[in-house]
Amino acid sequence: MTPIWFDPAALTVSCGTETAALLAQEYALLKYLYDRRGQVFSREQLLDRVWPDRYPDERTVDDHIYRIRRKLARLPQLAVVTVRGCGYCLRLTEAAAAPNPSVMDEEIRASVQGLFRKYHLLGQGRSMLTLAAQQDALGIEVDAFYAVFLHFIQGDLAWLLRTDEVPPEHRLYWVLLYYSLTADAQASLAMFERALKLDVLPPEQKRELYILNIVDLYADTGRTAQAEARIAVARDVVERDGLTGFAMPVALAELYVRIVKDDLAAAAQSMEALERMLAEAPYLRELGRFHALRAMLLLRSGRMKEAAQAADMGLHVLRQSQNVPLALMSVRQLLRCLDRPPVGAPPGQADGGKRDARRTALKRKLEAERAELDREYGLERLLGEMRAMLDRNLRSGENKGID
Repeated sequence: MTPIWFDPAALTVSCGTETAALLAQEYALLKYLYDRRGQVFSREQLLDRVWPDRYPDERTVDDHIYRIRRKLARLPQLAVVTVRGCGYCLRLTEAAAAPNPSVMDEEIRASVQGLFRKYHLLGQGRSMLTLAAQQDALGIEVDAFYAVFLHFIQGDLAWLLRTDEVPPEHRLYWVLLYYSLTADAQASLAMFERALKLDVLPPEQKRELYILNIVDLYADTGRTAQAEARIAVARDVVERDGLTGFAMPVALAELYVRIVKDDLAAAAQSMEALERMLAEAPYLRELGRFHALRAMLLLRSGRMKEAAQAADMGLHVLRQSQNVPLALMSVRQLLRCLDRPPVGAPPGQADGGKRDARRTALKRKLEAERAELDREYGLERLLGEMRAMLDRNLRSGENKGID
């Protein structure tokens, strides 16, 4: 394929002898998509990232995409395509693809949905996003659940808050999870407990909130006895309902509770059990979370060098899995862990020497990672909007209960 050149001074994009001249925001939007070609972005996501300091209306992205497509008519190698139910992405192509009859094939449809479920189980978010981005070329469709879930794992909180493509009750659970990654732990726990009292979530999501998501918040607010009780319930539900895919997440939650309790001997036993589980089923999402929790255990034990290496490994794997929420959770919990002296160290005293320097370096690195994640996904900026959306929908559920 002929090389493609962007000229930021002239605001042009060229391929071979053909050149398209763009306006400033058209250039910024096209360059953003080109630098991340193959990735899918919703309208809300593009508004947040290409117009971060402005307040454009909802038609802004659509209007710019329309004008860019007209100007790229002379450069058929570049195509801004609409990915149904997900948003826009930029693809490099040499010729327009003919319509694919496989869209209507039930066997292919069933196979594709099975593939999405398998990638989900294996924690391969990047694979799911890649498959979704190629749905037009492959002649496939993403089902309703995964159309929303893909926005969740890639950090598209603005879409989850603002879209009118999906009703609020199908977005509420995912916004609750993002709220817990941004708000104070006490406020998050109160919001979770409020949601669990109401009939506002689909049954499967309400069950997951009850047996799994709430456990870390119990631990973070000092209610470790409730966390352990909920883990026991989770194990019973997993066995009763045959939820084999939940076995490892529940074990990871139990490990976190033991680390927060400073029960390091029990935590070490949990690590050994998880290592055996991962040897049999090395799911990418759980592997990343395992290394992040291992880093926390090493921090509590005062083994700073190994902790820094484990933290790097955990965040690297979570980036590979394209799971933004778990990366945010891990960074937040690691920083909370760093705020406490290692087990056995006198409170208020530095570790001394290299260990203290490593602790400081790791903290700075994680704070920079958190700032970068917040800049990229805008959680702090969207906190008020999250709270308002949750309050509005939970209040609606409470009013229904009164009626």
